[in-house]
Amino acid sequence: MIDGVRSRLHRALRRSPRYLVWRAIDSARRRARRPWAYLYPRLLTERALLVLLGARDVDRLWSELADQPFFVSSSERSAIVKRFTAEYPDGHLDITRAAEARLRHEFDLLGSGSRQLGPRLPWHTDFKTGRQWPAAYWADIEYNELDRPSDVKVPWELSRCQHFTRLGQAYWLTGDERYATEFVAETMDWIGANPLSHGVNWACAMDVALRAVSWIWGFHLFAASQACREAFFRSRFLRALFLHGEFIVKHLEKGDVNGNHYLCDGVGLVFLGCFFRRARAARRWLAIGREIVEQEIFQQTTPDGVDFEAATAYHRLVLEAFLTSYELLRRHGEEPADPCWKRLERMCEFVQAYTKPDGRSPLIGDADDGRVQILGSQPMTDHRYLLSHAAVLFDRGDFRSSAGRCWEETFWLLGPKATSRFRAVAPQAPPGSVAFSDGGFYVLRTPQAHLIADCGDVGMRGRGGHGHNDILSFELFLNGFNVVTDCGAYLYTASREWRNRFRSTAFHNTLLVDDEELNRFLGPDALWQLHYDARPIEPVVHVSDRVDCFRGGHSGYTRLASPVSHTRAFFADHERPRVLVWDRVSGAGNHALVWRFHLDPAVTPEVHGTDVCLSCDGRTVWVLPDETIASFTISIEPGWVSPSYGVKVVTTVLVWRATVAVPIEGSYLFAETRLTLDERSAVTEALTNGARCV
Repeated sequence: MIDGVRSRLHRALRRSPRYLVWRAIDSARRRARRPWAYLYPRLLTERALLVLLGARDVDRLWSELADQPFFVSSSERSAIVKRFTAEYPDGHLDITRAAEARLRHEFDLLGSGSRQLGPRLPWHTDFKTGRQWPAAYWADIEYNELDRPSDVKVPWELSRCQHFTRLGQAYWLTGDERYATEFVAETMDWIGANPLSHGVNWACAMDVALRAVSWIWGFHLFAASQACREAFFRSRFLRALFLHGEFIVKHLEKGDVNGNHYLCDGVGLVFLGCFFRRARAARRWLAIGREIVEQEIFQQTTPDGVDFEAATAYHRLVLEAFLTSYELLRRHGEEPADPCWKRLERMCEFVQAYTKPDGRSPLIGDADDGRVQILGSQPMTDHRYLLSHAAVLFDRGDFRSSAGRCWEETFWLLGPKATSRFRAVAPQAPPGSVAFSDGGFYVLRTPQAHLIADCGDVGMRGRGGHGHNDILSFELFLNGFNVVTDCGAYLYTASREWRNRFRSTAFHNTLLVDDEELNRFLGPDALWQLHYDARPIEPVVHVSDRVDCFRGGHSGYTRLASPVSHTRAFFADHERPRVLVWDRVSGAGNHALVWRFHLDPAVTPEVHGTDVCLSCDGRTVWVLPDETIASFTISIEPGWVSPSYGVKVVTTVLVWRATVAVPIEGSYLFAETRLTLDERSAVTEALTNGARCV
């Protein structure tokens, strides 16, 4: 408890006086809104809503709202279904299979595994642990229970209702009213169980916003269904949705540095503002939402298009947020400014760069499986549908080639003509090695290698956020398989111990010195804060016809009593599947050094003397240390990789340890075959001479 108080005090002292005053005022406002939460739902009768929206009756209002511009329209259903079936002949199988599971109330959320949740969905419960939160006023609920294994993200995720799109797609494809009946039953049950501002599902405005997005998708997919024709349901649904807008605008998650929560608040206001724009209040929501999504793309991404939280999964989330809201604004005649689209295009270029040859994204930084909407069935770590969107939106052949195909997500988001627009784009070869210097990521791409290295600031401009202790860490795909991987994130508040382990230096492919973190933790309870110790030093990329190279360093260990600096370089061979990792440790005195390479769980290691053979599906890569590293102690140790939130799988870690006097240099050669000491020395010399990074 004392540590928690200290960490909160330390965080407060890092804030500006202006921010602290604003938080105090905002806290007072939230307390003052308690009576509003009781009174306003009673004042927002059906008649009051009709007056606000200038409508005669709820049925006419329903029809008029359904005719508004959106990504799908009931009036075009038959044409869209016909086109989808022609373009994706097997696409209905995944959709109906998932929708049938939802009818049975079977869910697999945040690492739960497939679970049947019973006849009535547990909206307030972490069904993984059984923890149920009370239906109290949201500000009175303590949900970050660090001394318990409960995870509030579980009820939040269920209450985002993002499975409504799958139910709606199944309804469109089959005409089966069971899916529409389920949509009605779930929304009515949620409304009854979650009165405005009461219950844990109102505790985070971002989740309120994403739920509103899901409900609006559900509305447009089910608007013409038989199940939605009852006037009582229409009235209650529309009033509850309107309350979502009133709540979000009063509880914006604004801070001195805004992150993805504030952005998603804005996305929710864009959706709700467009949906209810006939009301004066909704036009205000739309104006606020548009301002947020247009301004935050320049605040939350670097000029070269990288999300400032330094996490690939959150890059995907915020890219979806910007792209989806911009496209909806465009359909309502509210075209975002051209610089916004330009920055969005840069964001897509980062996705293109970090995507591996097998389509997977690296597991850099935090990941909580967050999405704006879920329209396809691709694996969680496959972000190529974003490149499919980008190929259509920006008419770029390199995006088309990187996407591989026009994904189902693009069809539903950009319309049935998206597939022909995608095919009309002439394919072009994607770029090779590229530096995102502002964002702090560097990608070396050769015909048989893909390597991404982190040499950037701590996430959220040095605060930590969703970033990890991973400077100079890397992921490597070589000779046809994923070799070295980051470990991912696993959990947040459900376990402070696992949370801090997965973001620690030891869970990344970088050098650990004297058992010190690259960036010190503020305390065990400060789960999204880090000291800003490890600052990047002189990162540079050099590209040639023979070898591509990255070199960079950091200041993380210069704070030690006997300061140490770490410089690392990567050399990727264009002609053979070979990558050299070269390290220099500068300073003075003796230091305990530990190198770790976390292997993809599919990789099997086998030690041969000082060398290690890595095999996967009949392919091999050898890790060949130079004479310096070969003199250190090598071991193969168990480790963990989290491919998605709440999931951790066993893997193996290659570990080299030594207590030596610095300065010291050493290197590891990843190659398709085992080489003698003389051969690897010759290859190392050829690679380093072929680039001008070192």
